[in-house]
Amino acid sequence: MIKEPTDPQQEVIEGDIKIDKSLLYMGIGLGIIILVMGYLTLFVDDINGLFSKKQEVVAVIDDNSDALNANANMNDSEVRTSLIKFIEAFYTDQRRGYFDPPSYFSPITRTYFNYHNLTYKRLKNLYYKRKSDMKNFHLQWVVSSLEYNRNGAELVATYWASINYLRPSKNKEESADVKYEMTINEEGKISSLREVEIRNFVSVDLDEYLDSTMGEETGWEPDDIKPVDNSTVPPATAPAENVNPEARYEGKLYDLGTVETAPEYPGGTKALARYLGSALRYPAKARENKTEGKVYIGFIVEKNGTLTDFKVIKGIGDGCDEEAIRVLKLSTEWKPGLADGKPVRTSYVQPITYQINE
Repeated sequence: MIKEPTDPQQEVIEGDIKIDKSLLYMGIGLGIIILVMGYLTLFVDDINGLFSKKQEVVAVIDDNSDALNANANMNDSEVRTSLIKFIEAFYTDQRRGYFDPPSYFSPITRTYFNYHNLTYKRLKNLYYKRKSDMKNFHLQWVVSSLEYNRNGAELVATYWASINYLRPSKNKEESADVKYEMTINEEGKISSLREVEIRNFVSVDLDEYLDSTMGEETGWEPDDIKPVDNSTVPPATAPAENVNPEARYEGKLYDLGTVETAPEYPGGTKALARYLGSALRYPAKARENKTEGKVYIGFIVEKNGTLTDFKVIKGIGDGCDEEAIRVLKLSTEWKPGLADGKPVRTSYVQPITYQINE
């Protein structure tokens, strides 16, 4: 007699339980395939060469052949468009603080900002050495000025750019228009980048008070703020507080030593330097005669912030003095000087440096 189990849902299975390992084998196989494909992708340039004993014959191409020109099949419009994108990407990366020479430059750069035959390492060191004394560097290149020509396998492009920066070592704000020459080889790398011309270079002092040299280097002190001994002058003939007939407002004239708050261009000295750098133009005669130096322009900041009574305190001639006055006259209204918390007429001297960089 066979005794049935008391629980019909329970079954007794004799023998070992076998595990299906097909999925495990399939996973191992896929892993091996992925590793092989990754190795071929990263370390093998020519996959067909692994399965063929035939060696490819490398032909020597004549240097004058169009085969060296990566841009030979591109028309002028396409080349110009590609150049614009390349140059814009180059400066966009620099504005973001990114400078990786292998991304843009050939292994040996013939010239870079007038230095010769630099490796990647020397190129990067030179770049950051220059930038260490060019704080708040701004460069805006003029797309419409782009010109180029083909030189065998290379493209030689020239363009103008406006630059502005603060030079901490000299406490100056400097600006200029710079013409660059960029040479791009057949691999699409910069093999040469140099400055070929500089125009309209302007250097502006960033002293705490821009007329602090008054009475020292210039030897000038305005006549109408000299102390007057009123005890020796009869009341009826005492001089009026304002002795400047061209002044817009009546009132006592102060110098910086007698005001609580000095007059200021809106935004401060850096904003003034940017304005002067963008508005000043190096006179053609001064450039032709290589005239350089510092111009001191005296003026009065009126109670409402307007500038009046311009005069050349110390000039260098050849149109530089007149150009400095022209730009200052076009300046927006300043913040006036304050005495006892009230706006007052204040004398001021603005130095402007002209320098030609070859």
